[in-house]
Amino acid sequence: MKTLLMVLALVASVPAFAINASLKPATDMVEKCLADQGTLLCNPAITDVLKTVSLDARGEFVYYLKDLVTKNETEAVIKNLYTELQVLAPVYEKLDGCSEWSCRDLKVFLGDVSVRYVKISPIDADLYVSLYKAQAVQSGRYNLLMTLSSKAATATTLADMDSMIKFAEFAKDYSRTIGDEYYLYQAGVAIVKDMTLKAMKLRPGHEGIYKVTFDDATVAKNLRIDNVIVMESTDRDALVVNFVASESRIIKVSFKQAGLLGSTFFSNEAVYNNDNNQDIQSPYFKMELDRASGTVKGYFASARYGKATFKGKLAQSNITVYGQGNVEGVTIEQVLGQHSVKVGNYDMTLNITKRSEENKAVYEGSLVSDNALISFSKVSVDSAKGIVSLVDARNERKLTLGVTDISGTSPVFKGQFLNASQAKVLDVQSK
Repeated sequence: MKTLLMVLALVASVPAFAINASLKPATDMVEKCLADQGTLLCNPAITDVLKTVSLDARGEFVYYLKDLVTKNETEAVIKNLYTELQVLAPVYEKLDGCSEWSCRDLKVFLGDVSVRYVKISPIDADLYVSLYKAQAVQSGRYNLLMTLSSKAATATTLADMDSMIKFAEFAKDYSRTIGDEYYLYQAGVAIVKDMTLKAMKLRPGHEGIYKVTFDDATVAKNLRIDNVIVMESTDRDALVVNFVASESRIIKVSFKQAGLLGSTFFSNEAVYNNDNNQDIQSPYFKMELDRASGTVKGYFASARYGKATFKGKLAQSNITVYGQGNVEGVTIEQVLGQHSVKVGNYDMTLNITKRSEENKAVYEGSLVSDNALISFSKVSVDSAKGIVSLVDARNERKLTLGVTDISGTSPVFKGQFLNASQAKVLDVQSK
């Protein structure tokens, strides 16, 4: 049996095609590396041999390595190749030039090995950026994006989530700049959105109304934007940042699926322009938050007004709702039903309902009075924090409610109602 296994292992290492005879010294060393150390390129003399053979032979050596990796892919093999191919690539470029197939194929192979390497290496934004730029072809960049999208799902710390956001923000814009297909841009956007959504659950304190002033008086007069509203929305829209002209009660621009890297908000995708506002086209923004002081600074850019800087301060926040001693372990089933609440000075009924859609439970809500009906298309519960969140379909209104007691016949709520278009927050509590 032992002899049979040795024979099978030897057969597995033999390439499926004829090798140029001049490569035999190099391939002998590769096979010795594999047998002795479990790697492929452990001997610097392999490179010395490759310098003496023809361009075609060097190209065949790349195919030889590809075949060996297919049959012997281990963590040790990938780590070794990732390091040594970076040493070999300049040699090929110097000898053959990357207009020739040998060098091009080696660089494509290095890109493929890089994608395999990131699966087993620690999360590192700077590494991912360098690998993304080094990919020789669009398919390599897409494969790297897909691999890192899967890896992002394993991130559990804010540091790792921020690293994934940093990389994806670069990747989506880099691909757009060099003319890649749009689906690469969208893949980067999705990573930013998903990681921001995940990080928000660990990093509260950014939602609220920020009173802002634009540095350019003319821009300020024309835009009339005086508030920036930051709110966590649905799983689809994630973080939403609304630029509001509160005097006219208009959300001038709403940035859905915005990114949050540490304490920096930035536009990512899905820009919504108000139907009645045609002044702003293709806008984007970036805003930095000083969490200690609650101050912000940033810019808002558009085709018409260029890049306009602003600064401001957090005026109202829902952070107190998170720190008021809510009941941990609350489930969404426990908050279903009709509940009498006071919203500001208004007596209203809060309805939280459940229905089935395509065999899935859908939760919806509403605030009702004799003179008003406000519908919420998304209801969610953060069980660990005892928080119920209700968001409307246009990301203009949100209820953030802490469940402070569930011992009675109805849960007791205490929280806030945010009206983005009016830049107003009202206290909410059970009656």
